[in-house]
Amino acid sequence: MNHTPTIDQSPDIAEVLRLHREWWESNVGFDIPRMEQVFPESGREYLMFNFNGHPYFGIDEKKALWGWYRERIAQPGGLDVRVMRLEVRGDTAWLACEGRIDAAQLDGGEWTADGVDTPLFRATEIYHRDSTTSEGWRMWHTHISPRPEDNETRPGFADTTESRGLGWTPWSSPAKGKSA
Repeated sequence: MNHTPTIDQSPDIAEVLRLHREWWESNVGFDIPRMEQVFPESGREYLMFNFNGHPYFGIDEKKALWGWYRERIAQPGGLDVRVMRLEVRGDTAWLACEGRIDAAQLDGGEWTADGVDTPLFRATEIYHRDSTTSEGWRMWHTHISPRPEDNETRPGFADTTESRGLGWTPWSSPAKGKSA
């Protein structure tokens, strides 16, 4: 996957990008041990607003969700995720990205969950560094939601995701080609 924004590669930025990459790559095959390393080890402080529209609290609920998905969803063929923005301020970082899931299926049909019928998404991730534990940086919140189809015109503008490129921002250009 291409996760390199056009910003300084400080050790904190490098670690947040590493965790971001681990998170998204663990989604392919619902790799629970790999996924667990991205989040706080215990407690219910972690909060996820999942693509399915429901909230999940703590690593135990996240593992239960992935176990449920693993039984029902065909293995995704891959992901294309692009970072749009990343900021680190002290012990907190936030990252915005967008992407697409390839060939995911639910219940033997197309990707559908509670009215969501697209493999296209956007996500915001919040990271926190806790120097009082051995965990260092960990993701404490993520919010994943659907994004429009690639050829849907953006209201107020005459462009589309397809014309801009996945991960486009007004102040940078996205990496061309598909990330792995």
